[in-house]
Amino acid sequence: MLAVALLLAACGGEPAPPPAVDREQAEARAAEVAGSTGAKPAAGEASPVEVVLVWQGIGQLHRGYFSDPDAVAALGRGLGGLVEGPANVYVRYSESERAGQIRLQLRPGTRRVPVAHDGEVIRLQDLAPVTRALAAYRKDIASRFDLRVASFDIGIESFRGAHTCVFTEAGPPVPAGEVVSPCVVVDGERVCGEAGEAGVRFPAATARTIRDCLDL
Repeated sequence: MLAVALLLAACGGEPAPPPAVDREQAEARAAEVAGSTGAKPAAGEASPVEVVLVWQGIGQLHRGYFSDPDAVAALGRGLGGLVEGPANVYVRYSESERAGQIRLQLRPGTRRVPVAHDGEVIRLQDLAPVTRALAAYRKDIASRFDLRVASFDIGIESFRGAHTCVFTEAGPPVPAGEVVSPCVVVDGERVCGEAGEAGVRFPAATARTIRDCLDL
């Protein structure tokens, strides 16, 4: 928490962050900070996706860091074949929570990475290729521009009707996105399932909401 607080302090000389906006407004304004990879995939590789960065509470200096063309291009390649573009990636800092986030917003019908499921059991670990790509992007920005960015949480967020789901990484600080947490934030409440070889078992109602969030 101290590290992220220092990140905010470091940006003190920058213009005040813009007021909070809803998702539709943010996405409408995101084109100005969109990053397009423009690279051709090698044989057997999936095509990179366009990455659109959406800011919430991020100062101008750090917007420049997160918008680095090489980092954004690498993220687009990392997400290639996993989601259908454009990939909306929200970079946030909450002053009240003293916490930063890097979250892929999974739009309806855009998931391409297979996720196995059987009723109440969902193999959340199948989402690891996405969390690895986000973690690699975080590491790239932190290592080349500001080490404090390493404290930002990464995850996948999905909005389906009245329901929301947030999928996050697990592991020791700083995780590399290799392990997807068996706990999902469903409609604002953290729900931890029972992990097993086939996946994570959730209560029936929770599993149904998670499946909806993942378009399963």
